Amino acid sequence: MTEINQSNNLKTEKENFVRQARFSENHKYIIDSDNQKIDFSNPRIVYVDPEPRNPYGRRLVIDLFKKYNCNIRISKETDASVLQYAKRFCSGRECLASVAIAGAVLKDLNENRDENEITIYRTPIDNHGPCQNGAWPVLWDTFAKRLNFKNVIFCAFPKYTNNYLGLNRDLLAWENINFILGQYIIEAKNALHCVAENKIRALELFEDITSDFINNIKKGTKSLNTGLIIWAKEISKIPLKAKVEETPKILIFGGLNLMFDHYPIEEFFLERGIITKVVDIVESMSLILAESTIRYGFKKGFITPKEQFDEQLLEFNSLDENDRRDAFRAKRNRSALNFLNSQCKIFKRIMKKSGLMFDPFIDFIDLFEEGNKYVSSNSLSETPVITGRFLHSIKVGIYDCLINLGTFNCQPAMNSQAIIRPLANKSDIPYAAIDCEGPWISTNQRRLLETIAIQAKRFRKNKNEQLTNN
Repeated sequence: MTEINQSNNLKTEKENFVRQARFSENHKYIIDSDNQKIDFSNPRIVYVDPEPRNPYGRRLVIDLFKKYNCNIRISKETDASVLQYAKRFCSGRECLASVAIAGAVLKDLNENRDENEITIYRTPIDNHGPCQNGAWPVLWDTFAKRLNFKNVIFCAFPKYTNNYLGLNRDLLAWENINFILGQYIIEAKNALHCVAENKIRALELFEDITSDFINNIKKGTKSLNTGLIIWAKEISKIPLKAKVEETPKILIFGGLNLMFDHYPIEEFFLERGIITKVVDIVESMSLILAESTIRYGFKKGFITPKEQFDEQLLEFNSLDENDRRDAFRAKRNRSALNFLNSQCKIFKRIMKKSGLMFDPFIDFIDLFEEGNKYVSSNSLSETPVITGRFLHSIKVGIYDCLINLGTFNCQPAMNSQAIIRPLANKSDIPYAAIDCEGPWISTNQRRLLETIAIQAKRFRKNKNEQLTNN
């Protein structure tokens, strides 16, 4: 009888199993759950970014996708509801990024998804190294079977080998650039929050001017650069009570996990009149693009970023077929990295005229080279990037405090704390390493931040006095 029951259970499971949607072998179209061929131009197809994105970048990217006749949904901030969804099939041992993305996917499936759509849930990262993201394909294969949804594709990352999931490559490039631009807008907003003569009125004006900028881009009446020139000019007219360079500033850095947990710390310092900057996501994007170049350079015997990113290394002369393929991949991603950097420089230069921008552009290779002095960049983890950001911030002296924010089960983040701690002890600038389990802070962490806020203000006051005396 037991064998019969088991056989019946297996039969029931097979009957209830839903065929997953999938990409064709050549990645030129999708095969839906009914085994029908679906072209990528089909309006049923919806792309979903389950990682949280800033509100300005989110609006810009949604409008951008519409221009290309594509549909996209983008998650908002990670909150208790997202993590509550994640509890349905996560153990809690996963890193915060894994848990938050899983929760956001399940929330979207239950609250936003139309039953007739073909949904592609994208993953924000697809590189190999000492990070839990290496297990995401297996993780999502398991989740897909448990969820058993029709016409859904999980854990898809756009790249050359999968035809960029049917998306235009230019669209993907400008998508990332718009998210970065959204962060730059927040940098200006946070500065205005602390130096405006009338904070409430100033922030209202800021939102109106920024909405006009985004709407003009949506309508096509202004290009990004032209729109930003007008934006910066209008923002510069808002009355200020203090100079940005003389106001205390804090940098929150720590890698990709910042997307999921920085909110309460950012808000904490802004409430105390301290300009808060969350490190730009372009640094994590650059690491993803740099992987193929690092691997190819290491294969050729080069071990430092400066050597590996030398353009002469990527010449195709005298290469066999395998080397030519690897070199082409590295060169393609290097070109994408160069384009990303060039746009960031342009935006920084234009937006500086608003009088609110203060964080200079950092070339990723220079930052990576700094971190490589203490931990090998060939580890292909965020540790050298985080370490390099700390060292660079000490060198330029813009910030009055540095907060290394990580999650307790993120190995690259924990490694960076161990490396940076003795370096921070040799520096005068206030520094704190904080571990979070989610977008909240404990009572003890709040006490630590209170101390850091006082130290940052004192540090800035001393620097201002020294500048005045000199």
